[in-house]
Amino acid sequence: MLRMFLITNRLTDRYLHFRWGLHVIVQVKNSMFEGEYAEILNILKDERNFDFYAYNPGMLERRIQNRIIRSGANSPKNYIELLKTDPAEPTHLIENFMINVSRFFRDPLSFEFLAKLLPPASFSAKLKRGDRSFRIWSAGCSHGEEPYSVAILLKEWMQHEKLALNVELFATDYDAIALAKARLGVFPADSIVDMKHGLVERYFRQNANGFFEVAPEIKAMVQFSEYDLLDHNSYVPSDSIFGEFDLVLCRNVLIYFNKEYQEFIFAKLHRALAIQGMLVLGESEIPVAQFGKKFRCECEHCKIYEKEQ
Repeated sequence: MLRMFLITNRLTDRYLHFRWGLHVIVQVKNSMFEGEYAEILNILKDERNFDFYAYNPGMLERRIQNRIIRSGANSPKNYIELLKTDPAEPTHLIENFMINVSRFFRDPLSFEFLAKLLPPASFSAKLKRGDRSFRIWSAGCSHGEEPYSVAILLKEWMQHEKLALNVELFATDYDAIALAKARLGVFPADSIVDMKHGLVERYFRQNANGFFEVAPEIKAMVQFSEYDLLDHNSYVPSDSIFGEFDLVLCRNVLIYFNKEYQEFIFAKLHRALAIQGMLVLGESEIPVAQFGKKFRCECEHCKIYEKEQ
């Protein structure tokens, strides 16, 4: 199917062709992407090959202003000079954009409701065929709290049901530094405040510094890899090879992008899911308009949806 989205913008005019049949004309237009702010973003693109024009302009402006103040530059003009003369500053600015706020079992009610929905209908259909693979994608996984939480949830469910599954849990993020921390699996105490004490005892080991390390059996369930949700050459991370996911989590990611790129990303999520697979979004996110009829809401408060078509 051919879908066309037109996004007006004076600075970019990009034609993105998806191998899987989605065509997008991208022309982003916003007054924030002009003058000194545009120069700042262009420096990031040139220095770090990082294109922020798909992001929510308001968020970008706030984060740039915050970094200007924190760096002591005091004005966009002075900050541009700092970006050009200090090799470390582009990295500091990118890190300021990529503020990662998460913890284990964040929004506990969502995880409790998700546990009640297991197994999803897509997986039940596979079980009847003798297929025990349970495929999951955590998109925008940050430091790994979310995919590790899902792994623990599945481990508990399998033990309760006395059912051995072939769990394929892929966790992706664009931020390589965040992924390195995720693979280590070592977290401060405030990351586990939403967890039940029994789960902490079973799946974590506290080290001498007071940090908590994820149990090896849980680490082994998660495959971390870099993936850009704006990548126009694929709709799923390369490690997963194909889609047909029974569960996709993309929580508190879409809010960082402008409306047109939310549609762009949601097209990937929809295609990546198996029919009757479940999608979990952030508390302030909903399926974009043209996909609304293709999902059935399982829990409005928890933002859990089942793909119907």
